[in-house]
Amino acid sequence: MIQGKSLKKRIADGETVYGTFFKLNDANLVEMLGLNGFDFIIIDTEHSNYAKTDVENLVRAADYANISAIVRVAANTEEHILHAMDSGACGIQVPGLETVEAAKEAARAAKYYPLGNRGLSTAQRAAKFGNWNGEVPYVQFANENSLVVAHIENVEMAAHVEELCDIDTIDVLFVGPADLSQSMGMPGKSTDPKVQAVIADIFQRANAKGKAVGIFAGTPEMVEKYKNMGAKYIAYASDAVLINRAFKAAVGKINEIKAK
Repeated sequence: MIQGKSLKKRIADGETVYGTFFKLNDANLVEMLGLNGFDFIIIDTEHSNYAKTDVENLVRAADYANISAIVRVAANTEEHILHAMDSGACGIQVPGLETVEAAKEAARAAKYYPLGNRGLSTAQRAAKFGNWNGEVPYVQFANENSLVVAHIENVEMAAHVEELCDIDTIDVLFVGPADLSQSMGMPGKSTDPKVQAVIADIFQRANAKGKAVGIFAGTPEMVEKYKNMGAKYIAYASDAVLINRAFKAAVGKINEIKAK
C-alpha cells in the first residue's frame, strides 16, 4: 500500500503526476524508478509478457519503493481487471475501448458495490490476505482510492468525450497518440498536425467538464506541451525506451573516445 495520499486523490486535488510505462519484468527497476522520483508506473500487460504472479510481485516492489503501480490490462474483461486490482495495484488502465458502455463496464468491474460489481474476496493481497486493519473498511477504502483510467485511442471514442466525462467512476481519460494516429489512417504519425488537433480537442472538451486527462509523451518536449494543455497524468516513454536511450548515449560517448 502506498504511504500518503493516493494517486487518485492527488489527481483529484489538481496535481499533475508523472510516470512511465513498465515493460521489463524486473523488480529492481521498479525500485529504481521509485527512488528516482517517478510518481507511478504502468505495468503494461497489453504489450508485454507478464504472468499474474509477475504483476503481483511488481506491485509489491512498487509498494516497497512507495511508487504507485497502475496495471494496463490486456483487455477489457472482468477477469483481467479483477486480477489486477486483487494484486494490490493502485488502479487500472483499460485499452481498446470503442463504446461508452464498454467504458462503463470497465469501471464497474474495478469497483465494489454500490459503485460496481467487482468480485469480492478479502483473502487476497489488496486486502492484506484477510488482515485488513485500515482506518476505514476495506471495501470503502478500495472504492475511494482505486484509480480507473479509460483510454481514448481511436476516433470512435474521441467523439464521446463528454459522455465519458459523465462517468463518475472513471478518473482519467487517457489519450494514446500512436493508436489514435493509426485510427486516423496515419499510423505512427502522432505529431502530425491533424492528430494533434484531435488531441487538443479532447483536452479542451474534457477540461471544460472538469475531467482529468492523461496522455503518453515520448519526449520531454511533449511532456511540457501536454502539461501546458492541462494534462494531469503523464506517462513519459517506458522503462525499455529510457534504458535503451541511456545505453545509446553511453556507447556514443565511448565511440567518441575510441575515435580520438
